[in-house]
Amino acid sequence: MMDNSNILLPGERLDLLDYRGMVLIQKENSFRFGTDSVLLAGFAKVSSRESCIDLGAGSGVLSVLLHARTNCHMFAVEVDEQQCEMLNRTIRINEIEKYIEVCNKNYITDLDCIGRGRFDAAICNPPYHRLNCGKLSDNSGATHEVLADIFRVALSASALLKFGGKFFMCFPSERLSEAFCALSEAVLEPKRLRLVCSKPSKRPYLCLIEAKKGGKPGLIIENSLIVCNENGEYTDEVKRIYHIDIDEGRMG
Repeated sequence: MMDNSNILLPGERLDLLDYRGMVLIQKENSFRFGTDSVLLAGFAKVSSRESCIDLGAGSGVLSVLLHARTNCHMFAVEVDEQQCEMLNRTIRINEIEKYIEVCNKNYITDLDCIGRGRFDAAICNPPYHRLNCGKLSDNSGATHEVLADIFRVALSASALLKFGGKFFMCFPSERLSEAFCALSEAVLEPKRLRLVCSKPSKRPYLCLIEAKKGGKPGLIIENSLIVCNENGEYTDEVKRIYHIDIDEGRMG
């Protein structure tokens, strides 16, 4: 790995992703990735021969983690020019320039430039909150449907996928019906669903979804993913997703 002593700009931090030594540059005072992105990257099934587009890549955590786990080629699309520049530095630090390409475009409006029907898979951690829900801030584009709602996101994913291509996304469980409606309108058939609970005694707060462009009806509902036990410790499955040594409780 290259020397990164001079790679950070003021207000940035370097976070260890705990997988293959991968790191990620993030802004200290901006929206940073959380558990949802890690779980989504672990949920997605992409082979090393496939190309996957990361819609609204942000800092690029999905692109870096998914490539590290599968060796697939990632195409990270992000409308924010500063985020793209930061992600390019992350890619250089990790020395994975051959595998992750950054595109400073709007995946809602620039479909022709990006390439319709080009990708084997798509992945997205979309904004969770409706535009009229809660107070907007400087980071609202990452948390609220400012640029597009879930219906527009699904339509864009469908347009960019090859026929039979896979779309992976996460979304609040309370909005699952909206997600399924959006996927159906975009000819993306839900094929796999996994609900996520923070603890065994808690109801699901998140859903992980795999859909297939042009797929036939038939949904597999997997066992719920429990993040923590009742004592607040990560479950063994989540430790494996985070690459934490189960026996010794340390990062592997």
